[in-house]
Amino acid sequence: MSKNILNSPKHWIWNYGIRVRMLVLTLLPLLLVATGLSWYYLVAAYQEMDRALERRALDQVGQLAKACEFSLFSGNRDELSRLVRSSVSDSDIRVAIVSDRQGREIFRIGQPRLLLQPYQSQASNSNLLARSEETILVIAPVVLQPLAIEDAALGGVNVISSAAARDDIKLGHVALEVSRLSTRARQQSRLLYGLSITGLGLLLAGLLAWRLGRNIVQPIGMLTEAVEKIAAGDLNARVKIETGGEFAVLERGINHMAAELKNSYDTLQEKIRAATAKLSWQASHDPLTGLLNRHGFDAALQQAWDSTQQTDMRHCLLYLDLDQFKLVNDTSGHQAGDELLRQLASAMRQSLRGSDVIARLGGDEFGVLLNECSAPVGEQLGEKLRHLIGDFRFSWNGRVYQVGASIGLVELDRHWPDTAHLMSAADAACYAAKDAGRNKVRLYRRGDEEVERRRGEMEWVGRLKRAMQADHFQLYYQPIVALADSTSEPHYELLLRLHDEESPVLPMAFIPAAERYQLMPMIDRWVIERALAVCVPGMNASLEKPVMVSINLSGASLSDTQFQVFIHKVMRENAAIAPQFCFEITETTAISNLETVLVLIENLKTLGCKFALDDFGSGLSSFAYLHNLAVDYLKIDGAFVRDMARDPVDAAMVEAIAKVARIMGIKTVAEYVEDQATVDALKALGVDYGQGHHFAEAKPLTMLCAELAARV
Repeated sequence: MSKNILNSPKHWIWNYGIRVRMLVLTLLPLLLVATGLSWYYLVAAYQEMDRALERRALDQVGQLAKACEFSLFSGNRDELSRLVRSSVSDSDIRVAIVSDRQGREIFRIGQPRLLLQPYQSQASNSNLLARSEETILVIAPVVLQPLAIEDAALGGVNVISSAAARDDIKLGHVALEVSRLSTRARQQSRLLYGLSITGLGLLLAGLLAWRLGRNIVQPIGMLTEAVEKIAAGDLNARVKIETGGEFAVLERGINHMAAELKNSYDTLQEKIRAATAKLSWQASHDPLTGLLNRHGFDAALQQAWDSTQQTDMRHCLLYLDLDQFKLVNDTSGHQAGDELLRQLASAMRQSLRGSDVIARLGGDEFGVLLNECSAPVGEQLGEKLRHLIGDFRFSWNGRVYQVGASIGLVELDRHWPDTAHLMSAADAACYAAKDAGRNKVRLYRRGDEEVERRRGEMEWVGRLKRAMQADHFQLYYQPIVALADSTSEPHYELLLRLHDEESPVLPMAFIPAAERYQLMPMIDRWVIERALAVCVPGMNASLEKPVMVSINLSGASLSDTQFQVFIHKVMRENAAIAPQFCFEITETTAISNLETVLVLIENLKTLGCKFALDDFGSGLSSFAYLHNLAVDYLKIDGAFVRDMARDPVDAAMVEAIAKVARIMGIKTVAEYVEDQATVDALKALGVDYGQGHHFAEAKPLTMLCAELAARV
C-alpha cells in the first residue's frame, strides 16, 4: 500500500524538482538514522544521570546516618542538628529528617513532599524508597556499631562485644528528599546539545548532498530547459555538452532531436506555404481553364468599382455566354466540352490587353473586366472577342464544331450602387442579346426595357429561392363546379401564391422567370410535397366520398428525369389516394414534350391518377395531337370562354372543342367563368365543368383539408 502511495503521481514529492527529490532521498535515511541514534544515546544519558543522582543521594544518606550514630545514641540534639544542617548545605537536598527507632521525628529541615512513615519499616540499608517528577526519597537506618578499643596493657585490640553489638541495634532513621531539578536541567542541556549536534550533522550532510547533487542536477536542468524551449517552439535551442557518460549521450540526443525537428518543421512550413499558395490560387481560379473564378473576378470587379467612386475613371464589364456549347457536350461528351473551354480561354486571354481581367464564371459563362475603358472602346473589344469565338474551329474525333457568343456590356461609372447591380445588368444584357438572335454584343443603357425585363426576371430568381427557404409559398384552392351532373365528385384545382409581401403574388408574375432559370422542377416538387403533407389525412379519411385535386405541372418538370422519378415514387407511396389526383399539363407543353408526356401519363395512370390538358385551343394543332394523349379532361382556354356569351366566334370554338371531347369521351372544363351568362352559354353547349370567380374565389388549402377532415 505504501508503495502505491509513493508511486502515485499525486504524491507530494512529485510536485518538486529533481534537486529537492535528491535531497529528500539523501537526507531522509540520514535523518532516520540520526534520530534513532540520538534518541538511543539521549535515553541512555537520561538514565545514567538519574542513576548517578540516586547513587549520590544514597551515599549522602548513608554517610549522614553514620555521622548521626553517636549523637543519636548520646541524645545530643545540638550535635545532631549541626550534622544535619551541614549535610543539607548541598543545594539538591530539600528535606532532611532524623527519627528515633519508633519513627518519631527528632529533627527535620524542610517541608517533605513524600511521606516518610510507610517506608521506615523497610529501611534496613540505605534505600531509594520513592520518587516523583521533582524529588526522590532515600532513607537509611542509624545503627549502633561495635567499638574496637586498643588496649596497650593487654598488648592488642580488645573488641567490646555485647548482644546489642552483635545484633546491630537500630537507633533510628535518616531520610533525605533530593531534588531532581538540576538533573532535569542537565538532561535538557544534554538534549539540546544532542539535537544541535544532530542538526549540525544533517546540515553538513545536506550541504554535501546539495553540492554533490548539483553536479547531477545541473546537467538535468540544462536538458529540462532545452526541452521546455523546444516544446515552446524554439527549435534552435541546444544543450551545451560539458559532461561525460550518460549525460553526454542525453545532451547529444537532445541536440540531434532538436536539429531533426527543426529540419522537419522547416520542411513542413515550406509544404504549408506551398499548399496555402495553392489553396489561395484554387480559391480564386478556375481549375479547368486557369482563369479567375467568380470569387476572384468579384474581387477584381470590386476594386474597379471602388476606383470609379473615388475618381472619374471608367471601366467596362463584359458578360459572355457561349452559344451552341451544349451541342458539343451532347454530341461528343463533357471531355470535349472541357477541352473546348480550355482552348477558348487561352485564345481569349491572349487577345485581351495586359491590364484586362478575364474569368470563367461557371459553365460556359465568362466575365471580362476592361480596365480604363470607355463604352465605345468596350464595344470594339467585345466585337473582337465575338469574332474570335465565332471564327474559332474546334476539332474533336473527326468532328469540327463552331460556337458563338452572346455578350452583355456595361460601363462602370460612379452611378452604380454596387457590383451586384453591375453583374445583374451585364447578365440581363447578355440574355437580351440571346433573345435578339444570339452571337451579338448588347450594350446596357439605362431605360432599356428589354434588359430591365431581364433584370427583373433575374431578381425573381433570388427572390424565389429565398421564398423556398423561408417557406413563403402557400397553396390555395378553387373549386371546379359541375354544370350539369350535380352528383359528380367535388373537384378542386390547387393554385400557388407567394407571400413575401403584404398581399399574395400571383404565379403569372414569377412563373416566366422560374421557367427561364430552371426553377420550375423545384417549385413543382414543393407543391406536390406540400399538398400531400396537408391533404393526405383528410383524403384518406374521406375515401368513401372522394374528391379530385388538380395540380399543374410545368414543361421543365416534365423534361426532368429526376422529377419524373420523384412524382412516380410519391404517388406509389400514396397509392390509396392516387386516383384523387389529377395532373394538368398545358397544351403547348404536351406537344413540345410529347414522348415524355406519353410515358408519364402511362406510368401514373397505372396508379389511377387522372390527367387534364390545360389551355386547350391555344395551339395551332390542338386537335391533331389530341387523339395521341390519353387525358381525362380538356380545360378550354379562358381566352375563348371569357367573352363567348358576346362573341360568336369564341362560342363556336368552345362548341367545337366540347363536341370533339364528347365524342372522345373526355370531360371538358371551361376556365375564366366570370358571370351567369357565360354559365348558361356553357350549359347550352354541353360543357361539363366551369371554373372561375363567378363560382368562388381562391382560398387557402388548409381550409379545404379541414373541411375534408370534418366530413368523417
